[in-house]
Amino acid sequence: MKLRIRLKTDDFMICILLLMQLGFHTNTGYDDYVSMAVSFVVFLYFLMTKANLAVFNFTKNARNYIVWYTLVVLFSCISVMWAEKSNLPQVRQLIINTYIPVVFSVFSVSEYLRKGNDGLRLLEMMIAAEVLVSIRALLNTPFNELLSKFNTRLYGTNLGVNYNHFTTQFALVFCVVLFLLYNVSRMYYIPGLFLLANIIISGSRKVLFVSVIAFVLLYIISSSRTKLKSRLIRVLIVVVVLGVMMWVVFNNEFLNNLLGRKIIAGFSSMFNLDLASDDSEDVRRELLIVAGDVFRSHPVAGVGYYSFLFYNRFALYAHNNYMEVLADLGIIGFILYYSYYFIQIVSYFKMNSKKPKERFKIRIGTDFSRSKWNHLGFVFMFTLMLMEYGQVTFFRPYVLIPLLVVTMAIENMKNSEEMKRRLDNVLQ
Repeated sequence: MKLRIRLKTDDFMICILLLMQLGFHTNTGYDDYVSMAVSFVVFLYFLMTKANLAVFNFTKNARNYIVWYTLVVLFSCISVMWAEKSNLPQVRQLIINTYIPVVFSVFSVSEYLRKGNDGLRLLEMMIAAEVLVSIRALLNTPFNELLSKFNTRLYGTNLGVNYNHFTTQFALVFCVVLFLLYNVSRMYYIPGLFLLANIIISGSRKVLFVSVIAFVLLYIISSSRTKLKSRLIRVLIVVVVLGVMMWVVFNNEFLNNLLGRKIIAGFSSMFNLDLASDDSEDVRRELLIVAGDVFRSHPVAGVGYYSFLFYNRFALYAHNNYMEVLADLGIIGFILYYSYYFIQIVSYFKMNSKKPKERFKIRIGTDFSRSKWNHLGFVFMFTLMLMEYGQVTFFRPYVLIPLLVVTMAIENMKNSEEMKRRLDNVLQ
């Protein structure tokens, strides 16, 4: 299958929408207004081009997404009622800068797919938007600054709210590019190499590490239809290659300072070990401990949306989505937020059957291998959940939008595959 480059009006509108949500949010606040305005214009475009304006037919996943995130935002808003130190400005920002654009995006993406554009094309538009985000950063960075500091103004936050916002979304989109490169067409190596170059320029060791894991998972999972011997050989190859890479990193002074010590410090923080220390990791470790204490003191409903920063001496968020949600919204908010993740992951292993007795059966071998799009979903969710160990994401468009795009694209492509299988069975 060749990479399709013909751009239609629908493609242009959805690409602009994704570009606004992924790459145009700065500390000035002006970009948030521009993003909102563009999201509304794209929403109007897809609304006015509907066959029937009176009917709002969402796909199953779009409906689930809106219900899910509406419940999360609603619970976040009402949490100010019991918060000891409520953060009303952040609640307003959640509604205006995140929730409303996300709802516009769900509708636009749903209509984009309903108009005959497939999920693969939707993924291509997200990749195109991410490439444009990178180009924007490069064009706004003087060449001498790029060489001397080895990063762009995008990563230095001159064009963005937070350095980690963009490196995280690069990891997520790069995961999608890897899948398409391996399973759809080799033509995707062009945007893949470009995004990889930007990941390297960013200097984010976390993103490099996670990107390697995503590649390894795809490499192993892609052999799921072959014999056990082939899978074991691939696992052995991966273990040997990673072992050699780690040996090189830890035995080279430059690489050890750049990556090795950070990796050990990260594992020390993750498993509460005392193997190595790092200033940023030490702060994060303390934040996790405090977040755990806050959660234990308010386990059911938390201390209120975006209120954890009032409970630590750094006045920071927890730098961990799991602990931040638990501290802010308690176990209720945690279940609400991760329910969507759970449903998606289960769907990649669940039988696609209309028979009541078989509807909820989970068969890891046959059903997971039934569609290659299950592989994308699993690796994407694994990558996202791994990244969330070091980032707070539950109110960030740079995670919510890729999550929306990928899950809806997978739903669309799996439905197309199922229709094709049924048609082939009828013809036979």
